[in-house]
Amino acid sequence: MEGSIIKKYAILKGKYLSEGEVVNRIKAAIEKGKPFSMVRIGDGECYILGQDQVFPVDWIRENIYWFNDPFYCGTTIPNLEARDRCLQAVRNADLIGVFTGQEVPQAIFSAYKIPADNIFYAFLNVGLPMYRPFVELIKKYPPLLVGRPAAGFAELLSEKLGIEVPYLDCVQSYQDVDNCIEMMARIPHRWSLISAGINALIISDHMAREYGKVAVDFGHAPDMVLDNENYWLAEV
Repeated sequence: MEGSIIKKYAILKGKYLSEGEVVNRIKAAIEKGKPFSMVRIGDGECYILGQDQVFPVDWIRENIYWFNDPFYCGTTIPNLEARDRCLQAVRNADLIGVFTGQEVPQAIFSAYKIPADNIFYAFLNVGLPMYRPFVELIKKYPPLLVGRPAAGFAELLSEKLGIEVPYLDCVQSYQDVDNCIEMMARIPHRWSLISAGINALIISDHMAREYGKVAVDFGHAPDMVLDNENYWLAEV
């Protein structure tokens, strides 16, 4: 039935930015002190954004197994407030990670008329710890880490790069978002790497637009590093 729901939407077209282009844009924003947000639209984000617009909530309840699990993507469905805040974050974003070849994100972009400009492959984030210019950026400008893997990743950065970074494990679910934003605002930093499911979109948007920060939706990249000791550029 999913196919019948989304078949009316246009095909998402757009050229992915390369890893180098993405990192260069992040670096330029950090060095110029300009607000910047990078968000990603994966599986969870698609259904949060699509609820009651692309996909009826009853259909989601019947077909999406995690709809009532707040730990899968950071909230349960329905949550129309989260949908609207995520949509605003996508509209405001400087870079958007997406899977152009899949029907569901195509439907989301088409339904909301989101331009397919400044897009990158949604899983590009997991390769960044193995991309030397990005690791060099972390070393030169230590970021604020946010999310459940933040403490472990901060320890690894200390061990591998010899840097000390601030971190916050302040968001377990959507209900924590606004408090997390307030906590982040009190910590001096140029940029942040946020691992918080769909809530990373909202946090990134607020930190960029309200506080002038560079905010990056880092997704599961820290987990990948922490789960595999070879998944890292150990020396920079």
